[in-house]
Amino acid sequence: HQNFSAGNNENSIEAHVGINGEANLDFLNIPLTIPEMTLPYTVLTTPQVKDFSLWEKTGLKEFLKTTKQSFDLSVNAQYKKNKDKHSIPIPFYVKDFQAVSTPNNILIPAMGNITYDFSFKSSVITLNANAGLYNQSDIVAHFVTSSSSITDTLEYKLEGTSSLTRKRGLKLATALSLSNKFMEGNHDSTISLTKKSMEASVTTSAKVQIPILKMNFKQELNGNTKSKPTISSSIGLTYDFNSPKLYSTATGAVDHKLILESLTSYFSVESSTKGDIKGSVLSREYSGTIASEASTYLNSKSTRSLVKLQGASKVDGIWN
Repeated sequence: HQNFSAGNNENSIEAHVGINGEANLDFLNIPLTIPEMTLPYTVLTTPQVKDFSLWEKTGLKEFLKTTKQSFDLSVNAQYKKNKDKHSIPIPFYVKDFQAVSTPNNILIPAMGNITYDFSFKSSVITLNANAGLYNQSDIVAHFVTSSSSITDTLEYKLEGTSSLTRKRGLKLATALSLSNKFMEGNHDSTISLTKKSMEASVTTSAKVQIPILKMNFKQELNGNTKSKPTISSSIGLTYDFNSPKLYSTATGAVDHKLILESLTSYFSVESSTKGDIKGSVLSREYSGTIASEASTYLNSKSTRSLVKLQGASKVDGIWN
């Protein structure tokens, strides 16, 4: 079954699409028997297949769960018109291109609000998605999509929001989040612009958890020009790998930091990195560490720099 509708009036423009249906897959339960056959132009023969069930043997039973399948799809879109208008002056000219009258104004409607909704439902999975772009005191964009299923590996949720503020300068803020059985992640960023300064910050974090690997990641970046141009960055990573089939393990961490400052009178940068690892391969244990530091300072009168690197590693019975 399918239906479609659309409308346009002084307040909004709308459209809707709906589709739904049913299917009976009982025929997949009928056992198949394929006799032994000789391939043409060869002496090769295929073995006989007897009482073979497509529903049982191909994994469809575990995935679909039932032979009675149905689905329902719905899509809705709407544009809500804005009563505000932008006025644009248009002068009139005469074939010598001289303005002969005062400019008239053309009125253009301001951007309105746009929304979108999507849903799909079946016996295996349900998907939903919603999105919107809103023009109010701030301009805001938002979306969210998610799924639910009889199999938890297919379930997820992804959501994002972005807003533009026009009070006392410009400010753009964005946020994203993702969640799943095997992965989680978040991202936040902000950029602010005023007549006197600029400021920005970005934060990203992620978590991965699968049977052989657990990992956490975080990154931060900040910068501003309020008192002096400054940028700072940090990255952190931890992991735990364990694979009995490969007879190997590994756990460790990495940490990196960077700071940069600059003025017309001087320039400075500092960087540091630390890392360690410990694990085993084929029952032989190994480990290692590394640490590095570097810095530079420069002005009109002098320059100074520092570089430091230190590391250690060990493999039982082979290296130290």
